[in-house]
Amino acid sequence: MKAVLLAAALASAGAASAAAPHAMNDIQVVGSHNSFKARIPTAVMAKLRAMDPKAADGLDYYHLPLARQLDAGVRQLEIDIFADPAGGRYADPKGEAWAQAAGERTGFDRAAMLQPGYKVFHIPDVDYLSGCVTLVRCLREVDSWSRAHPRHLPIMITINAADTPPERPGISAPLPLDDPALLDALDAEIRSVLPPARLITPDEVRGRATSLRDAVRDHGWPRLSAARGRIYILLDVRRAVSDVYRAGHPALAGRAMFGWYPDSEPEAAIEIVQDPLVDGARIRVWVEQGLIVRTRTDANTIEARRHDLGKAQAAMASGAQAVSTDYYPGAPDPLGLGFTVTLPDRAMARCSPVRVPAGCRVQP
Repeated sequence: MKAVLLAAALASAGAASAAAPHAMNDIQVVGSHNSFKARIPTAVMAKLRAMDPKAADGLDYYHLPLARQLDAGVRQLEIDIFADPAGGRYADPKGEAWAQAAGERTGFDRAAMLQPGYKVFHIPDVDYLSGCVTLVRCLREVDSWSRAHPRHLPIMITINAADTPPERPGISAPLPLDDPALLDALDAEIRSVLPPARLITPDEVRGRATSLRDAVRDHGWPRLSAARGRIYILLDVRRAVSDVYRAGHPALAGRAMFGWYPDSEPEAAIEIVQDPLVDGARIRVWVEQGLIVRTRTDANTIEARRHDLGKAQAAMASGAQAVSTDYYPGAPDPLGLGFTVTLPDRAMARCSPVRVPAGCRVQP
């Protein structure tokens, strides 16, 4: 009886049936966290361990190139950006000097770092290597893979910016992003790679509704058939930057990216939740209401070292559309832990158990 009541409640909240044409928010996929991250050089890791062993443990992972992650079925990527409008701001990281002094060849692309434009890496000076050193390169790699696989599930890209002075001493401070010119330049870089037909935008999702919040609750997201082969982007930044991004763009009119806003605000369509063990019930409500949610299954190598799948199971059960891990199938395993996160039956995509309780099979 409880199961029947639950199914009825979900249906009344907007959950899709297994037989209905699915929308892009009816799907749950495996994603990756800090998807661009390259291996920290040995000499740099040794210095980090000497200064802060716990922090070093949390950084001891890295990823396959973006295209190979997509080959493995990953359909949500995260890219960290740093504004560099003049070029050269991050061209001489301290870690590279340490690595060179130890005789390590890292492949650091200084020439690319000297050019103007958004750069991609994790932490200035210490976790400074990237599989795609500029935002444009990262997007081109994803776009190239996407064009070669035109029926793939929509790829969600989360763009994260840590743009405040670092807590660690000796780390270069980034430029703050609460600057309209920098955010306009960010949109311009995205659109330089992804034309309108390739990019799912707030304008498309909002349609004739007055707000994104109303659109996703009352009318829903695009059909999955219309979203396949395309990309959508979420800007994950502090509140002051989010406010500048929507200033003059009500409900994100004309913007290239969705934003992360409180669920009561007109721009709210996608939410980020760091810990599904704590906030699983909140995720479920948002998913029922039509929002897309990205959450995490592990962090800082903690769950991997313990072989703890509790957070992963909570993330999947919550119905969150993107469950992000550092340990998708085939991910590098520098610690030899043998820890892997997938959906049930080793799937990389399925219907959200909250949106489509009866379940379904989907090709990633």
